[in-house]
Amino acid sequence: MANIHKMFFEIEVSKEIQFLGYLVPVIIGVQLAFFFFYQYYKIQDVNLPLNRILLAFGTFIIVMVLGPLFIQISRNFIEKGLLYEVIYRMGWCIAFFSTISVSFFIIKKDFSIIINQITAKILMILNFIPVILVFLVPSIRSPIFLATISFVILNGLYIIRFQLILIKKSVGSIKKKFKLFFIGSIVSLFALIFASLVGLGVLPPIINEIIYFTGISELLIGFIIMSFSVYNFPPFYEFEWRENLSKLFIINQQNKSCLYSCNFIEQTNDYKDSNQSYLYNKDKFFPRGIMGIEYIITIITDTKNERINKINQGDYYIFLEYGVNQAYITYLLVVKKDLISAHHLLKSIRTQFESFFKEILLNLNNLKGQQEKIFGSFDFIMTKIIQQ
Repeated sequence: MANIHKMFFEIEVSKEIQFLGYLVPVIIGVQLAFFFFYQYYKIQDVNLPLNRILLAFGTFIIVMVLGPLFIQISRNFIEKGLLYEVIYRMGWCIAFFSTISVSFFIIKKDFSIIINQITAKILMILNFIPVILVFLVPSIRSPIFLATISFVILNGLYIIRFQLILIKKSVGSIKKKFKLFFIGSIVSLFALIFASLVGLGVLPPIINEIIYFTGISELLIGFIIMSFSVYNFPPFYEFEWRENLSKLFIINQQNKSCLYSCNFIEQTNDYKDSNQSYLYNKDKFFPRGIMGIEYIITIITDTKNERINKINQGDYYIFLEYGVNQAYITYLLVVKKDLISAHHLLKSIRTQFESFFKEILLNLNNLKGQQEKIFGSFDFIMTKIIQQ
């Protein structure tokens, strides 16, 4: 009798250790998910549609950890019965919803340039079958139910394909971030496979615990890798934003002079990954024409007290921003298409320019004949901005 009681006590301790062990990645996963949400919130005001990928990543993480948590609660602390079945099956339902949560974001038209939206929608709908069926089948081990798990796997594989294309289409630091998240998510997905084996209860007790703690370790490693991907995540512009750039001018309206200007090279995919400069010839004559356009439009529309932020000039769009600390400085970005990223990029250029030349701009009138040489050093900053 004493031996039976001792064995029972050891089993209970084992269950508590298992549950406490899983709480570690749950806490880290929830924090990581909310960090993704926070990164999205920080740049939400600029309304860059592709930044919703941060919401997709965050939702995927939080759903991925909560599903197995429900399974562990029912498996370790609830006696078999109605409540056990409800909590247990809810865990499976949430776990299967992890891939749907990503699909919900990637079926938006903004990603139609890199994936087939019809295929993505079909796979997402099929993914709903096991989510619904988990509450209808008499047993989780039902062959019909196990067969429908293949729909979750197919959708998961399509999401992996989506991530690979996303990495291929991206450049600079954002490409590195996507690579890190991809590696972290693949490592974490192995943990889900281990969790499924443990949840189905098809393995011997000792093997079951080995698999269980191996899965927790995999999950922790995956989350650690993902945490590097979300740190200092840059704004995610449209895929073609670099090819959309034409010219940039920074103008001193006090004397109608151009402080800085550059053309953007139309790059091939191979050139984008090189360390060469993205900029070439200076253009000193075009700014006066733009200032004339702004003056004429101001007179026609009688908006002398309002500042123009965008001009449609035939095949080009001209975005304008004005100095924060030096209101007499105007920033003009000429682009081929009216993309949201152009507005955000120009604001970023303004911030970098005014920060880099803060003291110089305060004494701008004393720089006669030296402006081109001094402000030409901004090429280095511009190259870093374009390579982000």
